[in-house]
Amino acid sequence: MKILESQNALLSNFEVYQHIVDQRKRDKAQGRRVPGNAHQVMTEVVAYLSEKPSPLEKQQETQTYGPTVIPRLLERLREANLSSELTKGELLSILNLRPSSSALLSTAIEDMEERFSEDEQNTIVDIIGDILGRAEGDQDAEGEEMDADALPSVENGC
Repeated sequence: MKILESQNALLSNFEVYQHIVDQRKRDKAQGRRVPGNAHQVMTEVVAYLSEKPSPLEKQQETQTYGPTVIPRLLERLREANLSSELTKGELLSILNLRPSSSALLSTAIEDMEERFSEDEQNTIVDIIGDILGRAEGDQDAEGEEMDADALPSVENGC
């Protein structure tokens, strides 16, 4: 096998997940046996993408991610008239991480504070929540982000 074009396209975690799930269905329908090492890799990748904190953790039940998600997300971001366009890499990071706050969004967008106002950042987070869904336990009663693994303390009001 010879690689003609290296890294011709980037794939989101959902696209990798969907490809493996579809491949398993095709193999099962055709009665094809998959080599043990390939089966092990596919099993581990699906397990990794299906576990918390992955946005795909409940994909089988919710079907939140799908082929129409990316165009809908792009359209909503364009409608918001953001002052700066997001790069392909930033959009891919947003799809893979599903940031639920401005702090998490800053890990996906380079120089976010210089490129977007606070209102624009909040708008982006709201659009992501509307299109990609919100993770359970993302917010406490006051609407502030809480870490599910954090212990209650005086600082976070618990």
